[in-house]
Amino acid sequence: MPTSTAVLRRGAGVLCALLAVSAFAVSPVFADDSAAVPAPPAKVEKTKQSRPVAAASKPAKPPKPARPPKPPEKPLEEQRKEDGLWTKGNNWLSVRAGYAKSTVVNTGDGLLGYGIAYQRMLSRKWSFGGAVQHDLLGHLGNSTEISVPFTLELTRHFKWDTALRPYVGIGGGYYFHKYYRTGKQDTGAPGSGSYVAFGANMPLSDRNVLGLDARMSFVGGHDGEANPVFGPEKASETLWSVKLTWGFIYF
Repeated sequence: MPTSTAVLRRGAGVLCALLAVSAFAVSPVFADDSAAVPAPPAKVEKTKQSRPVAAASKPAKPPKPARPPKPPEKPLEEQRKEDGLWTKGNNWLSVRAGYAKSTVVNTGDGLLGYGIAYQRMLSRKWSFGGAVQHDLLGHLGNSTEISVPFTLELTRHFKWDTALRPYVGIGGGYYFHKYYRTGKQDTGAPGSGSYVAFGANMPLSDRNVLGLDARMSFVGGHDGEANPVFGPEKASETLWSVKLTWGFIYF
């Protein structure tokens, strides 16, 4: 029994020694294995993609340069020296007389026309005014055809290097149209019309002008309505006039 106990103690000691040796031998292997295993990749932090920077706004347009101030208007006396009777603000009162005729067939011979007109110079180039005229357009025996236009007109004056100044104008208004001594007095009703005028003026003094005025008018009529002497009317009638004018200018 003592021998068995001794054997057991000796076996337990040998076993403990073997276990200790095994422990020291295995630990480096685990260490090497742990070193051989690659470490997990580091987490990459996701960053928000930066939004594209908006294109730079267009540079603001430079402000428009201010208009230079309008030069002051010349004194009236200086304007009159330069523009004469065509000075801005002058008033023209004129009378005219001459030839007038209608181009309608069977109208008869043209005869006399006369009238009175007013215009105001809006500038040395433009004027605005009105006129009343009495035109004897034609006659056949004792029968006559007349037109009395009441019109307004815008006129453009041109300055030449001469004393003569031509002009062109446009206008329109109410044309009273009538026949006399034809046996049927109610034909030739009034109608509207328009015209183109052209002519020229030249100064006679510092208050008077002499000129020539020509105009062509287009007047509405009663198509098909017949007059016993002058025949049927047309839908439109063309009137001509050429008159000598004399004008008085006041300020």
